[in-house]
Order: sequence, then C-alpha cells, then structure tokens
Amino acid sequence: TKITKLAESSDDESTDSSSDSSGDESEDEDAGFKSSHKARKKAAAKRREEEEISRREAALADGTADENPETAADFERLVASNPNSSEVWIKFMAFHLSLADIDSARNVANRAFDRIEFRQEGEKLNVWTALLTLELKYGTDKSLQETIDRASQHNNPKQVYLRVCEMLDKAVEAASSSVGSGDLEATTKRADDMFKNMCKKFKSKKTVWIAHFNYLLKGSRHEEAHALLKRSLQSLPPYKHVETMSKFAQMEFELGSPERGRTIFNALLENNPKRMDLLFVNIDKEVKNGDIDKARALFDSVVNPVSNDRKQKFKFKDKQMKSLFKKWYRMEEEHGDETTRERVREEARNFVAKSKSGQHQS
Repeated sequence: TKITKLAESSDDESTDSSSDSSGDESEDEDAGFKSSHKARKKAAAKRREEEEISRREAALADGTADENPETAADFERLVASNPNSSEVWIKFMAFHLSLADIDSARNVANRAFDRIEFRQEGEKLNVWTALLTLELKYGTDKSLQETIDRASQHNNPKQVYLRVCEMLDKAVEAASSSVGSGDLEATTKRADDMFKNMCKKFKSKKTVWIAHFNYLLKGSRHEEAHALLKRSLQSLPPYKHVETMSKFAQMEFELGSPERGRTIFNALLENNPKRMDLLFVNIDKEVKNGDIDKARALFDSVVNPVSNDRKQKFKFKDKQMKSLFKKWYRMEEEHGDETTRERVREEARNFVAKSKSGQHQS
C-alpha cells in the first residue's frame, strides 16, 4: 500500500513537473516572439531611416532638394543662395510654423530684414507682411502693434496700415462665414479699431478712407459708411473730393444700392461737366449692373442735351466725342442689336455735320 501511494505521489509530481516545464516553454516562446517582433520593428525603422537618408542624399546630389525643401538645412541652403528672395524666407517661416515653432519663425523674419538688400523694398515689405500675418494669428495685440510700429519705421507707414487692415478685413469675412463662430464680435472690434486708427493717422490720404468705405459696405453697414464719407470730406483736401466720391459711388453699385450710386454720380457730373472720365465710369457701372437703358440715357444726355436741363452743361470737344461714340458703339455691339447700332451711327453722322457747320467746339 505504501508502495502504491508512493507511486501515485511520484506520478502526480511527474505530472506537475511536466506541466510546469510545459508552462515555462510556453512563456519562453512568448518572450521569444515578442523579442523577435521588436527586433523586426527596429530593423524596419532602421531601413526606413536609411532609405530616407539615401533619398535626401540623392536629392542633394541632383539638386531637387532646393526645389522641395523639407528640412531646416534645406532652407538654410536656399536662403544662402537666394538672400533677396522674400518667397524663400516666407516659406522658411511657414516651415517653422508647421512645427508650431513661432519664435523660430519670427527669428527667420528678422534674419531676412538683415539679409535682404536695402534696395529691395518690395521684398522686405513682403516679409514684413508675413510677420504681421503671424502676429495677427499667433501673437497678442501688444506684439502686433509693436510689429506694426517696427514695420512703419522701415516702410511706407500708410502701406503698412493698409495691409494690416486688409488682413483684418479678411479675418472678419472668414469669421462671418464660419457657422457658429464665436469670435466674430471680437474680430470685428479689432478690425474697426484698426481702420479708425488708420484714418486718424493718415486723414489727408484718400486711399485709407476708401479702404474703410469698402470694409463697411462689404459688411452691409451702409449708414456708417455714409457718415464716414461725410467725415472724410471734412478731412481731405478739396482736390481729392471728386475721386473719393467717385470711388464711393462705384462701391455703392457693387456693394450697396445702385440708386444711391447714381445719385452721387449725378451730383458729380453736374458739378464737373467736363469730366468725361466720370461719365465713362458711371456708364461702365450701369452696364455691369445690367441697366443698359440707363447707360444709353447717359450717352444720349451728352449727344442730345435737353434745354433747361442740367445736362445741357455737357460740352465736349470733337476728340472727346469721338471717344464717346466709339464707347457707345462697342456697348451696342455687345448688348444691343442692329437697330441700336444704326442709331449710334446716325447720331455720330449728325454730330459731324453739326461740327462742320460750326455748331460745336472744334
């Protein structure tokens, strides 16, 4: 009996030993598999790295690395060979921004200002614009204003402010078109303040007022735009009033009310009867707006002025009238028919006949 129990005990131990041995072997196999998997991954990564190095070396050898820069070293090589190219410097800045390295992008811009020749004002202004864009997007109000002040010291200050306002105008448009955009109010206030500041700084420059008109009319802020027009005429010298009002009238046709645009043009033409350029701009706006009959009426008001009407003031020389008939006929070629074209030819013949008889200025 003891022998039997001992045998059974021996069998159990043998079974346990066999089981333990099997378990150990299984664990060894798992460990080996994991180790092998890691080794394969490491080897694959190394191969990819070697392939990338080989590709970069080949790109350097055949010159394509300069066409498609991918590393800081590529860009350093490019700016060394093209120090006056704003495009290269701006791409270098974008490279750093793609890595979320804003300070490095700023440093690249500052290096560009030192490296680009002083005669290349346009190239430098391009880099300044890129830096201003960076500050608008990633900086603070303080860093933006500091950059504007720096840029104004090295460039035409009015152009710097116009570019910044243009960027803010686009930012407002983007915020307006974004569904559920929460920063529209803040973006609009930022733009409003910058436009007001610009007009205050350069109040004798019509371009800044015109840019502000455009910004307000695009935002359907018509009453504010008309109030601003009145303020601009108080600040601008008189000789700039006609062109400023003409620009505003053109923008009314495009962004506001064509009828308000016509009212302004009518006043301008009445006060400046010899300005055929104003007449042509007015006609072009009517045609673009699809009001061909109103454009014809403008032509007709010059060719056949009505007695006791303000339009009888239009008195143009023969050379000017020749330009008018040519423009009228081109319009009829595009928008009229044979009847309307024949009418222009007839009016031109009548004018020539009257001119020869001494009834018009020669």
